[in-house]
Amino acid sequence: MTAHAEKFRVGFQDTDSTTRVYFPTYVKWFDMAFIEFLRKNGVVFDASGKIVSQNQVLEETLVIGEYGCRILKPSKYDDLVEARVSIAEVRDKVVRAEFILTGLDTGEELSRGWITYVCVNTGSGRSSSIPNQLRRMFEASRNK
Repeated sequence: MTAHAEKFRVGFQDTDSTTRVYFPTYVKWFDMAFIEFLRKNGVVFDASGKIVSQNQVLEETLVIGEYGCRILKPSKYDDLVEARVSIAEVRDKVVRAEFILTGLDTGEELSRGWITYVCVNTGSGRSSSIPNQLRRMFEASRNK
């Protein structure tokens, strides 16, 4: 189930010398779509990187633990693309988001990927349980 979709236009800075999208850009777009999913659900990061949820500053943040991407069809400069986010898994300290990137002009699937976000306590720098309000939001998005 799609929890959020975010649109992008491929800019010159997103491409390599062949005008095709440079591979790390896909993961950047996936992460940006996830950040906008959080924002849509009232969750942002403050200037120190801490999570702010419902106007409450938490002692936790989310960091990328792992990511992967499979490019199915190349996208190129000036294409319009859409990254769809779904929440695939929620564990005690980890949430895994999956992504599908589609070309808006063609409707073709361009890539698939995933990012595993680890909840980290900003004071200790160690992994931490996902706060309950975030866990509920992730679970609700997963079940849509």
